[in-house]
Amino acid sequence: MRFLSAGKMKSLRRWLGLWWISWFGIIGGFLMVGIGEYRHQSTKAAHFSIILMIVTVLLWIVFFIADDRARKRINGEANAVVVDLLTMTGTFLAVFTLLGIGFFVVIAPRVP
Repeated sequence: MRFLSAGKMKSLRRWLGLWWISWFGIIGGFLMVGIGEYRHQSTKAAHFSIILMIVTVLLWIVFFIADDRARKRINGEANAVVVDLLTMTGTFLAVFTLLGIGFFVVIAPRVP
């Protein structure tokens, strides 16, 4: 990221900060939709849904613990490579969580 000017780098950090904050909304939406749809699902879909919710929440917990430990070792955001890896990992988790919302809304209601 050395090719970005100081102004563009500040703007990029701001957008990444907003992206990181949006993960909490994605997690909250996932849990809200998952718990709300759980009551209206068949037994098979409900079992898979509860497993999906547990696994997803555990993955996010592990991610935030790893994030905290990595930031303590590198003293904040001093190492851009670690921050980039954490952002990429969090993005994959956010996509996985959004796919989970899609499962709750589209697939689970159709399971007999």
